[in-house]
Amino acid sequence: MTTPSQSPEANSSGSDDPGAKPAENQRSPKLFWIISLAVLFVVVFCGGFVFFYLRHQQKPATQGTSAKTPHPLPEGKLIDEFNQQMPDSQLRHGRLFLVFITPSCDACMKESQFLSTVIGKYNKIPFYGVISFGDKDVVLREAKDKFPFKVFYDDHVQIAGPLGINRVPVKLYVEDGVIKKAWGGATVDDQAKADFIKWVDDLH
Repeated sequence: MTTPSQSPEANSSGSDDPGAKPAENQRSPKLFWIISLAVLFVVVFCGGFVFFYLRHQQKPATQGTSAKTPHPLPEGKLIDEFNQQMPDSQLRHGRLFLVFITPSCDACMKESQFLSTVIGKYNKIPFYGVISFGDKDVVLREAKDKFPFKVFYDDHVQIAGPLGINRVPVKLYVEDGVIKKAWGGATVDDQAKADFIKWVDDLH
């Protein structure tokens, strides 16, 4: 006679219990490795993004504009921190340098240090900073006292856009409204510094 504790159902149910724990134990390591790989992927992706972003910010650009020279300076409004527009005649007549920058750019800070020595020596041709991106009031406020020249905001990217300026710093030499020469990237190499100084010296 079979007692209730010895019924087939009970035996069947009892035989399943020992097998359930090993199955769970087998799934747990797999789940652990899946989660670990997912976390590792996120860390590597984010770390790579930060690395390349910082490298992009700090590495001097060899070409920051697609414009060929000579090239007419595009029509546009340059607005200062007091919301005053640079007279168009100032852009269209005479000689000047436009230096495209952003206040958060490390390469722009290096360019600022170099240009401060140039401007101190050669002051017959004015240098002006131009910021084309970001909130006007914020970037102009951040740029204040960071650069050795007056900084303007390129309203609606009217100048940088047509010139294809996509990296900063970029320097443009403008004569009577025509871009005669362009330089992309910070001037950090000794030879590049000497070449630029000689080029400016020849203008004087």
